[in-house]
Amino acid sequence: MKRKFSSLLLFMVVTSMILIGGGCGGSGTDLAPINPTVRETQFGKVEGIVVGGDTLAWLGIPFAAPPVGNLRWQPPQDPDRWDGIRQVKQVSDACAQVGNMYGPPAYGSDFSTLADTFWTPVGTEDCLYMNIWRPKTTARDLPVLVFIHGGSNRAGYAADPSYDGSNLANSGNLIVVTVPYRLNFFGWFTHPALRAGTDPVADSGNFALLDLIMALKFIKNNIANFGGNPENVTIMGHSAGSQNVHGLILSPHAAGLFHKAIPLSAPGGTSPVAAGESKANAMINAFLIKDGYAADNASADAFRESQSNAWIKSYLMGKSAEDIVNIQSSPTGGKFGTGGYALEPGSATTSLGSIVANIGDGTVLPHPGDVVGAVLSGNFNRVPLLIGNTSEEGKLFTQPAFGVDDAQRFSIMYNFDPDAASGISLSDLLDPEVIVPMTADAYNQYSYDNAAGLTPGPVFSTVLFVGAINQTTGLYKLAQPQIYAYSFNWDQQPEPWNTIYGASHAMDLPFIFGKFGTQLFSCGFSQANESGRLALSEAMQKSIAAFARTGDPNHSALGTTWQLWSQAPGEPKKLIFDADATSKNISMWSY
Repeated sequence: MKRKFSSLLLFMVVTSMILIGGGCGGSGTDLAPINPTVRETQFGKVEGIVVGGDTLAWLGIPFAAPPVGNLRWQPPQDPDRWDGIRQVKQVSDACAQVGNMYGPPAYGSDFSTLADTFWTPVGTEDCLYMNIWRPKTTARDLPVLVFIHGGSNRAGYAADPSYDGSNLANSGNLIVVTVPYRLNFFGWFTHPALRAGTDPVADSGNFALLDLIMALKFIKNNIANFGGNPENVTIMGHSAGSQNVHGLILSPHAAGLFHKAIPLSAPGGTSPVAAGESKANAMINAFLIKDGYAADNASADAFRESQSNAWIKSYLMGKSAEDIVNIQSSPTGGKFGTGGYALEPGSATTSLGSIVANIGDGTVLPHPGDVVGAVLSGNFNRVPLLIGNTSEEGKLFTQPAFGVDDAQRFSIMYNFDPDAASGISLSDLLDPEVIVPMTADAYNQYSYDNAAGLTPGPVFSTVLFVGAINQTTGLYKLAQPQIYAYSFNWDQQPEPWNTIYGASHAMDLPFIFGKFGTQLFSCGFSQANESGRLALSEAMQKSIAAFARTGDPNHSALGTTWQLWSQAPGEPKKLIFDADATSKNISMWSY
């Protein structure tokens, strides 16, 4: 009888492991679940899909309750539990924003329709759904890579085709997760009218950063059931996503939720609360003028200051998502002119301008004046770092030089055949007043520092970008010695794109994700540059995977040793990722 009972107990234990896809030990392999696309989360079961025969994907998993109604401008809350098996086979809609070159097409539409959304509201407030990819194997305890998209904290989406994690998950044998977060005034908004005074976290205004913290908590609690190791999580962000990675590094509320970090193409730091309040008041004033409460900013200031906080909160809560998106992009109610939707802070548009993000409230993030002290005293999340930039960051921000609007430019880029005779020249794209000095070398100079007094100049120069990134790297190095850095220098695109973009901001992302199909920059990926491009991509993917696995990006395919970043002049600083048309060219750079 005892033997029968023991056999029955063993059968029940093994059966339960199979049903949930779990297992014992840490061997890295396990019994396959009956349905490998069904996994358990703390809120209910989800069923994903098989992609390409070798990848499992779960698309649109809720990690927080929809931040709508009374949850607008509140910290994210747990989603409601669900019964049965929730289908997560399609990415969710993007977070509410203005459609633009770097933002999403209308939900459910093909990427080719992207220009149809330019300068109009797109997305939704109900957008907190993550995407997970993993190899279709029985491996477990895989390292987890969490990617945070860019877009100036105003635009972008986790389902951009450039960020599809299937290739990287398989080549790196890891879990890839892409996470959204609330954008523009939905994600970053600090104002006395919204502060209850009872919860400093809720009063911080950093709702987007809290969304990312919520996503990391979901990953910590659930990723083991997808085969990931919750104690080996790497966060990677690009541009504004990189700024938010720095925010997570600085935030005590993210402690223990990640173990390595890869900030790409943006420095760290926090913003003053006063700057955030000033931006919020500018938005409120724009509404007051639009709704007829005031005629100009001066009378709007007077009217706003005469109202109670309760009135202002009620007034703001009564605005629809579309209202808030429209007022952010065009306070006067009109569309942008031929320059299109200028995405980055400081762009010459009629918009309210950049978003004040990563607000140094003193609770979620240190005050701006306290950042250096926090790092020097070790009061930040000290994890191994891999910091990257491109060698021509500023080229993406020379939009004032374009003589065509964004919709026209997108159409030209999307329909361009990189393997055919171009038929397109710089004069088809650039403003006539700047085309004369725009030789390849002069264009690079223009992108760097507005040489020859060309007006208007770039919003962000390469020198500004790289200098600020190096400054952040140097600060971290004082308290965290394990830092690797790279510069992405690949510029092998067919003309005119190599002159216009080259190794611009964001050009390294297709190489990291191994995605060269339909996307914004696919006009630059030709058969002529394919051999070198794929070799470079493979080396970059293996480095990202090695770093996510161990904190050290070195592997044999590099062909050289990636040395730690050094403060000392003349000592190793960055690994150069480059390639010619046929082969990769990787080396260490000291300066």
